[in-house]
Amino acid sequence: MTNAVLAKLRSFVTGAAVEECELCAQAIAGQHDPQQLVEPEARRVLRACLACAQLAAEEPRQSGARYLRVQRRAARLSALFFDDAIWAELSVPVGLAFFTTRSRTGEVVATFPGRAGLIEAFVPLKAWSDLERIFPVLRAIAPDIEALLVRHTLRHQDYFQVSIDHCYELSGLLRSSEAPLSSPELGAVQTFFERLEERDQRRQSRKPGVRD
Repeated sequence: MTNAVLAKLRSFVTGAAVEECELCAQAIAGQHDPQQLVEPEARRVLRACLACAQLAAEEPRQSGARYLRVQRRAARLSALFFDDAIWAELSVPVGLAFFTTRSRTGEVVATFPGRAGLIEAFVPLKAWSDLERIFPVLRAIAPDIEALLVRHTLRHQDYFQVSIDHCYELSGLLRSSEAPLSSPELGAVQTFFERLEERDQRRQSRKPGVRD
C-alpha cells in the first residue's frame, strides 16, 4: 500500500484534509515552505512533492519545460528608487506592479494585480535596458520564476526581488478584497509587504549558504 493511499485512509478516519501534489497526487507532508512549481504559460503556481520538484529542476530550460521549480524568496532591493519619470517610461498606470522577463522571448512584462485579476502590458525594451544599466541588480532576477515587485505611491516606495508565487499570492488577496483597481494602500497589501520585510530580515540573519 503506497504512502498516498495510507494518507488518504488516515484522512478518512481522522477527518483531516490531505494535501496532494498537483502533478502526481502523492500526499504532501506538512512543510513550512512546500515545494512549488510555476507553469509560465498558464501563469500559475502548483504545489508539488519533492520528487516532482526535483524532476522539474533537472529539466533544461532550453527544452521548453512546462514546469519550473520555484525557490521561495523575498529580498528588499534597497538600492532601487524609481522617480515619477522612470515610472512613466515603464508605462505603468497604477502604483502596484510586478515585472517579469519571459525566457522564451526576452520580453519584459509589467503585471498589475487587482480586483479584475492580472492585467499585463509589455515594458518598452529600451526603458528596461536603461534601468538595468542604472541598477545592475535587476539582471539577477531570474526569468519566469522571479519578479521585481514594486509599490510606488506617495506614501510608499517598496522594491522587492521575489519568487513569482508571492506575486500570485498578492493577486489573490486583491481579488478577494472589496477595494477597486490595484489598491496599493489597502490594509491587506500593507500587511503583505510587512511579511515580505520580515522574510527579508530573516534571510539576512541566516548564515551564508542557508536557503531562504
